[in-house]
Amino acid sequence: MKASASSSALEQRISAFLDGEANEHERQEIEALLVNEPQARALHDNLKRGTDYGRRVFDDAMKEPLPLELVRTIKNAPLPRRAIRLPDDKKRQSLSFKPSRTQALVACILSLCLGGGIGYALGTQPGSTRLGGSEVQLDSRDWLDDVVAHYRLYTRLPDRLVEIGADRPGDILAWLTTGTGIAFRIPDLSQSGLAFAGARLFTADNRPSGLLLYRRGDEGEIIAITFSKTRPDTNKPVEDIRADTGLVSWSTPLATYVVVGPSSAADLDEIAAKAAGLI
Repeated sequence: MKASASSSALEQRISAFLDGEANEHERQEIEALLVNEPQARALHDNLKRGTDYGRRVFDDAMKEPLPLELVRTIKNAPLPRRAIRLPDDKKRQSLSFKPSRTQALVACILSLCLGGGIGYALGTQPGSTRLGGSEVQLDSRDWLDDVVAHYRLYTRLPDRLVEIGADRPGDILAWLTTGTGIAFRIPDLSQSGLAFAGARLFTADNRPSGLLLYRRGDEGEIIAITFSKTRPDTNKPVEDIRADTGLVSWSTPLATYVVVGPSSAADLDEIAAKAAGLI
């Protein structure tokens, strides 16, 4: 019992030493223990490895992309009100909580377990198809990256935004139908404040894709609709965000469609719903 209590006390002292919370006298004692006591050195190394692992897990979690809806909420949130200091603020005692290194490690491990559980649950959902008797995993990241790259390129060239202008709808229909193999209509999205500007033809994942471009009123915001031959995607609208660009995609038996716009545009899903019924 005494040995266990002693080990726990030593762990707390070393944890405080690693956190920089030990005073000068305590720090000197711990340094002496690390020189002379193998048990103390082993405990110090274990705590330090755990802390480094927790920090790596946290850094990896911070690299994950934010959900599209969260980004929109942050960008569209009103500015906070300025705080007002009350006369008796000096009399109030502020409370602060500084987790120890061990507590931070436990929190990181719990976050890792939760994230892994969610990832496993998503990974076990139906997301593959069979081709020639073998199972093929589906991945649409590459071609959507191509869509985003072309959208960002053309929107930065306002004088060359389209290849064929909106004043030639017949030529657009014939050109893109022949190029993509998909019969379509040019959606009228004027009720969403979007004016049709024209069209382009590009390739995404080595497949020809049509691109219909719209301008939003005086803001100059560009919204685009792309379509190409069917890819193995869900027929339900899927929202995503890449490089500050919002995406809402859906599929039919004949084609896959994507509405593309700035991530700050809060109505991409509504535009996608209208376009799906008109195109």
